[in-house]
Amino acid sequence: MIMCGFDVPIMLICAAIMSQMNSIEKKSAVAIAFMIALRMYGLFLILPVFSIYGHEIKGATPVLIGAAIGVYGLTQAMLQIPMGFLSDIWGRKKVIAIGLMLFFVGSVIAALSQDIYQIILGRMIQGMGAIASTGMALVADVSRPEQRGKVMGIVGSSIGLSFMLAFITGPVIASQFGLFGLFWVTALLAALAFLVLLFLVEEPEKLKTRDYRLKELFHCIKQKELIFMDFGVFVLHASMTALFLVLPLMLIKQYDLALNDHWKLYLPVLFCSLFIMIPMIIWQEKFKKHMLFMLVSFALLGFNFLIFTLELNHLLIIACALVVYFGLFNFLEAAMPALLSKIASEKYRGAAMGVFSSSQFMGAFVGGVVGGWLMSQSVDQMFYALFFMMFLMAVSGHAITSRNK
Repeated sequence: MIMCGFDVPIMLICAAIMSQMNSIEKKSAVAIAFMIALRMYGLFLILPVFSIYGHEIKGATPVLIGAAIGVYGLTQAMLQIPMGFLSDIWGRKKVIAIGLMLFFVGSVIAALSQDIYQIILGRMIQGMGAIASTGMALVADVSRPEQRGKVMGIVGSSIGLSFMLAFITGPVIASQFGLFGLFWVTALLAALAFLVLLFLVEEPEKLKTRDYRLKELFHCIKQKELIFMDFGVFVLHASMTALFLVLPLMLIKQYDLALNDHWKLYLPVLFCSLFIMIPMIIWQEKFKKHMLFMLVSFALLGFNFLIFTLELNHLLIIACALVVYFGLFNFLEAAMPALLSKIASEKYRGAAMGVFSSSQFMGAFVGGVVGGWLMSQSVDQMFYALFFMMFLMAVSGHAITSRNK
């Protein structure tokens, strides 16, 4: 029943996307999307609850709790490009299988942990299963160039759905089985994703040539528009990790909303956010103003964070702020890689996606560690820092677009 609110718009979008794909592309898109969604759902599950249960763990401090949430991003960022290289040599499925096994092992270690340091170790090993760029490479392998964007759109939609479901179901599962129960669920999901990879995902017999080389990586670092995208996704994911360090605690302490009731807030908030995300995706394509919509989104996100610094006694106001946050976050999450694929030339696209993925996960790490430190000083300082980062992205993006005119 939880999924019903999201099924209709997502199913309609996916049906439109798949209309011109052949049977192999449809089967591959669904299988890869399902596999990645299982893994990402498990990864997202702890976000809405860890800051609450984290204080009960032996040796926990706000900084270490932030590190435990974000440290997977550090190993993800470090290993995205090396894993992509290995997939060109060994094959996509072999590397993805290794990544899922590492994710499973890390989940089990976290589930069996006795203190915060063991959880951090488990999360680091989870992050070592850095298969995002390899998964995108597999999508490219199984799809025709003219249909590739559609297949990637289906995979991206599955990640968005897993993100939404994790925030709705995470507090409910945690209230029944506790934090360590969540890690066991994550391990189970990793095992299911491995079975999907083994029996449903097909890999072409002939591997493509290596997607990117070192000189191509240096080119991506030099191109201003690509740098903007990399910093943009860094800031976006840093904000997400930092926000959900403090939000669950705010809901409990300031608004007296029990953890197992958090889904009652997240469900309508996430559903309403679709009415921001979907029109913005459509309008940016219609008016061909991709960068403008992105800059406005960053600016609005920044001002939206300031709402959380106000001493508001009405949960409805926070709910509205969260609708704006999720709507703009999910829009940018979809819009940035789509625009990146248009800006980057075919020759450098693989390298650009590798750097982009690394920046995304590094943002999650920095957001957790720095957010935890700022939270230990003052919650308001954290929200002011998020405002400053978003505002800086909007200003720098405007400067880049002005020079290009």
